[in-house]
Amino acid sequence: MVTRMERTARAGTHRVRPARMADFDGLLRLVEAYYKFDSIAFDESVTGRALHRLLRVKSLGQVWVADSRGELTGYVILTYNYDLEFGGIEGLVTDMFVDQRFRRTGIGERLVAAVREYCRSRKISTIELQVTRHNRRAQAFYRALGFKELDRVVMSHEIVNPG
Repeated sequence: MVTRMERTARAGTHRVRPARMADFDGLLRLVEAYYKFDSIAFDESVTGRALHRLLRVKSLGQVWVADSRGELTGYVILTYNYDLEFGGIEGLVTDMFVDQRFRRTGIGERLVAAVREYCRSRKISTIELQVTRHNRRAQAFYRALGFKELDRVVMSHEIVNPG
């Protein structure tokens, strides 16, 4: 069993950096692990195309990874939304995942810090995210970082064959 001190020492070998196209395969494996963890259907072809486009087209969003000597152990994806309630552009954290072996070591905090700094530098004043109802540990993590629960129900409608 790995102690908290050993996990924290492991986290110290990680650096958080912007993702690059060369990270695609490792990043897609982390996305797949996240989807499995959160019971989200994973279609490698569909998700892979979307991830490839996100890495290429910076106007869609940003991706950061936690990298330990070439091994990707976590990631966060920030995309954008325009909302009058928040004064214009807001950041949306659509995905965040840290490999189970490296949780509770500070990597998640460092990923969120990268998102905050990026938003601050671009005058984006709000970051929003979604957490599944059953994931109490993630909810506590985000609350500890200053996120607040909004009185909203998230709803979606899939457009079939959007053309």
